[in-house]
Amino acid sequence: MVAKAAAVTHGSITVRYSTEKDLSEIVKVNCLPENLSASAIWSRMKLLQEQFREKLNRTKHLKCTSLRIEVSPAREETVGWTLEEWRELADDFVREFDAVDYSGRTGRESSKSTNLKNTQYVAMLHHDSDSGILHLHIIANRIDMDGNVIDSHYVSERAKQAACVINERRGWVQPEEIHKERAVLVTQDCIAALKEMDTFDWDAYKQKLEGKGYKVVFRLDEEGKIHGYSLNIGYIKYKSSELGHTRSLTPSRIQETWAKLHPVKEVNVPAEKTEKPRPTAADVTKRPTPTPKPVPAMVHQDITVEGQRYSLDIPEAIYEIFQKEAEVPENNSSTSREHVLHTAMLLFCEYVDGATALSQSCGGGSSPGTGWGKDPKEDDWLWARRCLKKAKELHVRPYRRHR
Repeated sequence: MVAKAAAVTHGSITVRYSTEKDLSEIVKVNCLPENLSASAIWSRMKLLQEQFREKLNRTKHLKCTSLRIEVSPAREETVGWTLEEWRELADDFVREFDAVDYSGRTGRESSKSTNLKNTQYVAMLHHDSDSGILHLHIIANRIDMDGNVIDSHYVSERAKQAACVINERRGWVQPEEIHKERAVLVTQDCIAALKEMDTFDWDAYKQKLEGKGYKVVFRLDEEGKIHGYSLNIGYIKYKSSELGHTRSLTPSRIQETWAKLHPVKEVNVPAEKTEKPRPTAADVTKRPTPTPKPVPAMVHQDITVEGQRYSLDIPEAIYEIFQKEAEVPENNSSTSREHVLHTAMLLFCEYVDGATALSQSCGGGSSPGTGWGKDPKEDDWLWARRCLKKAKELHVRPYRRHR
């Protein structure tokens, strides 16, 4: 089992994503009434934060108001589990998460333990859209029921350590061993994909791996060439440098690896014949039969700007990029991360007027300008990151010279 955690500002989006995603089931709600909608859950959390606002803002404003935690056991560790068994795992994880002591490292008494057991949180069971692997999402208020702030120092390490304790107690394999074992299987899938290709092509390679349940993410250099890539299965990532024998699947060596898997066959021509033999069907290179491209899972969003409603459908992988990478410009206290996130989504779906109106309503002073749009040669990954960059620029408060 592996686990990760982070303190986040976009609690409302995270709660909505966790509770409204297709094939999700509520495992447990803590310090909250049963059968609440996503918006009602977040409203309860905000109400508690407002109740202790004066105490919280005594020193500085609390920006990251929520904790986002993901707990992902190996598929074979949870075969046939009931919701009650998932609830027990959630309780075990919260107990071990609270028990980790980092006060010696931080020098802060608040790092001695967290207090999720006395905090509003919702635990959801998700089915990974590609692999079908089950995992838990826990979204927690950073303000406990007594008005104390949950310490977020080393929160990612705290989650990993809690997972290791549970693995040890339940006799499960530790993350490092799991990663190494699965890397061998991932390598086998990569080699199988290369063997199926009559010519090497990055798009075909990506398509074949996505057909096996992976999410393939390319890293490009300044010239737009692929200089690295990773394969994600569930919440585990494998870099190309970790796969193959002696880095044989990295971009600099993968074509050489493909060539070794497809040796050129020599044809022996009888010496007495001067004419070249007619090519047989076996000598003719067969064109690969195109396989249907898998339809990506989509996330639906409705965004209202100045009375105008925009209905957006965004690939789930792109939606996760927006969630993780949206940033607020430093000079605009009138906007929020959620506003920048919505602006980027509107730009991605090419609602330029809506994105401009939203940014200007938050104090921004610019527009994308003429000619803004997706380049036909640009894939969704590059387009999403360009939209994130432009959204942040749109929310920059314009400089006004004093007279």
